[in-house]
Amino acid sequence: MNKDIQAHEWVTPEGVLNEANIVDREPLYQGMNGRYVERFTVHTGESYIFKPLTHDTQYGREQWVAQHIFPELALLVPQLIASSAAGTALEQSWLIYEDLGQLSHDLSENTMLLVAVMMAYWHTLSTTAWTDLPRVGQKPSIRDMLRDLVDHQQETETLLSSLGLRLSSANWDDLTLQIRIAESRLPLVLCHGDLHPGNIAEVQGRLVIIDWEHVHLNTPLWDMYHLVDLSHPLFTRTVTPQLRELVMTVYLDHLQECGVEIDPDSFATWYHAYAFVFSLWMLRLIDRDLNNADCIWPEEQLRAQWQETAATLRQCMNRLFTE
Repeated sequence: MNKDIQAHEWVTPEGVLNEANIVDREPLYQGMNGRYVERFTVHTGESYIFKPLTHDTQYGREQWVAQHIFPELALLVPQLIASSAAGTALEQSWLIYEDLGQLSHDLSENTMLLVAVMMAYWHTLSTTAWTDLPRVGQKPSIRDMLRDLVDHQQETETLLSSLGLRLSSANWDDLTLQIRIAESRLPLVLCHGDLHPGNIAEVQGRLVIIDWEHVHLNTPLWDMYHLVDLSHPLFTRTVTPQLRELVMTVYLDHLQECGVEIDPDSFATWYHAYAFVFSLWMLRLIDRDLNNADCIWPEEQLRAQWQETAATLRQCMNRLFTE
């Protein structure tokens, strides 16, 4: 029997796993809308990954990505086995992926460098056939983040002051200038969009990158920030200025091998300005989560994420304004 036909027996018309036709299920993680991605096992002993829609704005995106993007990627990505019918209501829509096995999300230095090499490759793919992709991911654009910080000047200054930091008007002007220059000089590339440690894993000695539903066109800085400096409540890590510079160097070297050359000094300046703004915006976002009684993340994890993001902020400020 075709797996797509079987899959529709594994899921009820309501869009949940059918307990009558599976023998085991294991929650893997909870999406932002409260629904769970699960591993499930069927009577033949095979296991699969059940993924309901976890972010309402991404309805239909993963099916499109599997059809149009995955064939162009020289990467290990999970095969899409089946999906709910087109036009299915958001709350009843679902996907079933192959189960690649137990994923390890230990984002070591070597793993980050390997991802940087792969990222250089997919950033040089032609985007001609993908011009309809959005120009923004699941978070606001970097310009909107900067505008939000400036529009809420008092709140921003209070946050910086709590860290013992202060930016002059000239500093803000320089940040704004560097981000505008970066946006004008860097190419629009295919961005994974959500390249945080939870979406980077090893399985049986091979690197796998999952969850491409936030794919969009952006400058390379978006993916670079997610790879190097975006904090996550579940995946703590320590990034040093030396590691940050090394990842950028490896990325730019392999970008050059693919025929794209970007001045390393300019890229580093643009990146640190970008990462400073993104991190400051993230701190405000984490603060809101800490004050939200309905937030799905435990307070201890959010506070660790806050400290990690604050460390990035300090390092980027030192690189921009004291060197």
